[in-house]
Amino acid sequence: MAVNHRGSSGQATTGSVPCELAWAVARGDSSAIPALLRVLHPRVSGYCRARAHDGGIPFVEADRIALDACRTVLAELSSPTGANRNFATLVYEIASAAVDSVSTDTAVQLRREVLILRTIVGLDPEQTAAVLSISPGRVRLEQHAALQSFRVA
Repeated sequence: MAVNHRGSSGQATTGSVPCELAWAVARGDSSAIPALLRVLHPRVSGYCRARAHDGGIPFVEADRIALDACRTVLAELSSPTGANRNFATLVYEIASAAVDSVSTDTAVQLRREVLILRTIVGLDPEQTAAVLSISPGRVRLEQHAALQSFRVA
């Protein structure tokens, strides 16, 4: 379901319901917070659990990290800088940093990130590219390489 939201330039772009809800929260509509969290938390939790599994972190800890990340997203949305940023990028950066802060493996592996964002979070190649600040072609290349390594193993 596509709706309009502000991209990184502040202009309206095609996005999803979480972006529209985030925009409402950023405008000060506190009634949009529960709806945003109902949509946002499962996605952030899935991301954190996938990263946790890879880093040896228990799922209970991953769920705590996801909740903290959602709180940070809400706080950032109410700040002047957070309200004008691309929402998917904002959420990814916060969730990734939250997991990295407790993980013993802080080296970010692009292929792992691409697979998690594509398969678990459900982003398309263009959305994944925007979140990771790479081209959609690079997303496809990294995803192919990651899946190929699984076939070899």
